[in-house]
Amino acid sequence: MRKLCHWLFCACLLVQAAGGRAQEDLLVPHRDELHYDSELTLAQVVETALANFPRSRLAAAFREEARAWRRRAGGILAGPVMFGTTYSGDQVGEDSGAWEIDNDLTFMLWKWGQRSAAREVADHAAKHAASYRRALALQVAGLVRKALWDLRLKRSAYETARQLLAVDEKLVGAVRKRVEAGDLARADLLLAQTELLNRRAEAMTAEAEWMHARRRYLNLVRLDRVPQNFRETRAPVTAIPADHPLLAAAGARIAELKAKVRWTRFESDTGNQQVYLTVGGTHAKAARGGPTTHGLMANLTIPFGGGRYQAPNVAAEAITLAEAESQRGELQRRLERDLHEAEHALQVDRLQLEAAESRHRLAREHLQLARQAFAAGEMDLLDLLRIQKLAQEALRDARQWRLRRDRAIARYNQVVGVLPCDAC
Repeated sequence: MRKLCHWLFCACLLVQAAGGRAQEDLLVPHRDELHYDSELTLAQVVETALANFPRSRLAAAFREEARAWRRRAGGILAGPVMFGTTYSGDQVGEDSGAWEIDNDLTFMLWKWGQRSAAREVADHAAKHAASYRRALALQVAGLVRKALWDLRLKRSAYETARQLLAVDEKLVGAVRKRVEAGDLARADLLLAQTELLNRRAEAMTAEAEWMHARRRYLNLVRLDRVPQNFRETRAPVTAIPADHPLLAAAGARIAELKAKVRWTRFESDTGNQQVYLTVGGTHAKAARGGPTTHGLMANLTIPFGGGRYQAPNVAAEAITLAEAESQRGELQRRLERDLHEAEHALQVDRLQLEAAESRHRLAREHLQLARQAFAAGEMDLLDLLRIQKLAQEALRDARQWRLRRDRAIARYNQVVGVLPCDAC
């Protein structure tokens, strides 16, 4: 009896003290391969995920749009040069030999302020493209942080479940020997075997959740390596900064749309609202054998009163601008709300960790007293198993809350806009 109790107590202490590593002999033959790399950093993982993220193509499209506006604003003319030619000859039924040829070139000229408006759109489009990439990098960083900490929590839960399963397996073997020796009743063996089956089911569930977390990481990052250490230090920020990547991207988008509203005032889908300069020459002969005359012509076309025609287009752009401004206001409120929740969650997790560590110490002392009582015949196996389960749960909770506190720090940094990669 004393040998059984001594072994049980030592096994529980080993489980409580061990940090443990994931067991390689899986309960279910399904494995998503991942390798832990001590040289890999959180920044490198975020950069890899960003490069493979589908929406990174949208960031490239925004950069191309900015370059297109830059080319448009850099042109000497507001549009393409048009060439026209006209030929006219005798009327039907006449044979005087008269003919006339008119050739002309039409140049689309910039309106007053139109070119500067195009340059303004190009500048703000370039700023929006750059800020959008940083905002996208922050969003990807949030997904990576979530995936990594989910992976770490599931791995810890699996390791603990396997360690506790190993304890119960050895306990069943020890109880069986005691039953065969006549020291314990067969009911105690059935009780221990039932507890072992429950523990095995819990371990299988923890293993499946761990594998699912591995697959989610692989699906997001497209990398079969995981950083060994990705803990973060809380950023020394107590409010949402003005240069927060999400706010900066929203502000750049608003500035771009304002520039496009100004640009739209110079264009219209109705009528010809551009300034044109047409120059050309005329070559004509009045009769066959007569002299050929040559002439020059110039024509300047300036539109007036085009505001009413441009108003619908300007109004449509203004609606898009108003929507972007309202979205930025909603974003500001959401970030402020998320910051409050992140601060509160971090405080709660720290207090929960302190409580879990205290429960762990008390559970170890309680288990030691229970061992002594069981050895003295003052406690049956059922009560001992119950106290052992409480000690195991206290161990699991202490490990989990330690990881949750670190995850809360990562969430706080995410909310205040901390980018782990400088190149993002």
